[in-house]
Amino acid sequence: MIQNIMNDNILYLNAWMSYNPSFKDHLFIKDTKLIYKENEEEQQLDISKFYLPEMLYNENFRKQISEEHELTSKDLFDIIKLYVETEEILLKEQMELSLYPTILSVEYRNKENQEFLVITDSQHKKYRYDTKEPEKIINLYTDLKNQKGNVTLKELGSVINNGK
Repeated sequence: MIQNIMNDNILYLNAWMSYNPSFKDHLFIKDTKLIYKENEEEQQLDISKFYLPEMLYNENFRKQISEEHELTSKDLFDIIKLYVETEEILLKEQMELSLYPTILSVEYRNKENQEFLVITDSQHKKYRYDTKEPEKIINLYTDLKNQKGNVTLKELGSVINNGK
């Protein structure tokens, strides 16, 4: 898999270099790393898990990469670095959220004049959430569920904490 990604990454970088030959002076791929080198400065970036062609979904990037002198090799390296770092952050967030169970239901209860919510998660565990504003919490959960589909306990907790 990594070999296929790297083969395509090399092909695309070479194609981009054909549009902007100045990239060749400062950018190259060695093993799984994109290397930017100019004078005494050298930066390396592992691109083995990032598919460079995905950057072409960005219309502005597509226009700039195809015009000579629109981007410097340093600009291109920095843009790729941002894409790689963003994807790493998103993957980390997805993995972290997958560790938390999703919410199956949020139910209002009133027992002995005490209002609270019962939250049931995907592991069928029930949690009691004492609140004086159960409707507000249910609305926050409903809004989040409409946005994301599945909502984890952590996500709801974050929204509740930020909403206060």
